[in-house]
Amino acid sequence: LAKLPQAVAADWIDRGLIIEDTTDDGSGMKTVYVPFWQLRSTYWWRSTFPANKAVHVAHRYKPSVGGTSSVSFFYDGQFQGQYAAYKTRYCMDGTFENAIRKAAKNNPDGTPKYFENRIAYILTTGGNWATGAIGKFKLTVDKGDPKNLVSFCGENVRKVGPTRFEMTAESFYPEHDIDILLLVPSDDGGSGG
Repeated sequence: LAKLPQAVAADWIDRGLIIEDTTDDGSGMKTVYVPFWQLRSTYWWRSTFPANKAVHVAHRYKPSVGGTSSVSFFYDGQFQGQYAAYKTRYCMDGTFENAIRKAAKNNPDGTPKYFENRIAYILTTGGNWATGAIGKFKLTVDKGDPKNLVSFCGENVRKVGPTRFEMTAESFYPEHDIDILLLVPSDDGGSGG
């Protein structure tokens, strides 16, 4: 995006494809273009299963990650902007919110110094279990580093390691998709990224 001709960049800004992001990278304020779109990828394949026999299906994948260079729902010393939508979508609790407040207080400009990463996995539409529940469901979320913050919705989520969280369920019928918010500290002197 940095190499876009100015006329093209202006057109893309007008059409909402990109936005300007101004941050201090430690060498002064700089403005860059960042994408303002979502990528959705669909993978499918044909499978044949034996009739009248139990089948074990396991899905493992490394998802793509969307994000921003700063926390988009906390600025000017308070939760605002997309906060209500984020709180609902990612089930942000008091502990998570207090960590954000603390990070903001520790930064001279009053903003929490984190990159925002978002991961989404669609469970509710086109589910292969449309005629029933998922027999044994297990979700493992690894936040990567103990300094990272993570928030997502789930029942009976257990912390099973310094960075790992698990949710297991029997006869699980998904009522919503899996949305994970991961905040990664930015230690480069910028406002968030």
